[in-house]
Amino acid sequence: MYDNIFWNRQLGTLGLRLIIATLSTLLGYHKIFVLGLDDQFKWFVELERWFPVFILWAVNYYAAFAELICGSLLFLGLFRDISLYLILSVLVIVTIGHSLEAAVWDLHQMVFRTMALVTLLLLPAEWDKLRADSLFAWTRRLAGLDAPARR
Repeated sequence: MYDNIFWNRQLGTLGLRLIIATLSTLLGYHKIFVLGLDDQFKWFVELERWFPVFILWAVNYYAAFAELICGSLLFLGLFRDISLYLILSVLVIVTIGHSLEAAVWDLHQMVFRTMALVTLLLLPAEWDKLRADSLFAWTRRLAGLDAPARR
């Protein structure tokens, strides 16, 4: 039965996923193609006293490409949970880095992204059926949408 609750769940999770996807994709795009990864690395300079430079470069690349690729996948509705896990890992890394760099830093965008992402992870995956993962048998199984019925 398709009632208001069904559509509220579907459209609510879709909207939340698209917001996270858009923010992540555009942040990754900006870091890679607009600013460039060399310019983006200036944010890591203060962390050189805590970590070797090669680790900071690896994190710089990882964060930018994870946001771009996983945000794009979320937008398309593919590999939702894996993409959310990787974006969450970027948010954890950013939190650690900024906290080591400065005791007080601007959290306004970070808090919203984290809360939206965790909310989407905590909601049942079957509420988020308006995605490409639900179109193909192998992606449905991978996404857990074809889980066997519980007895």
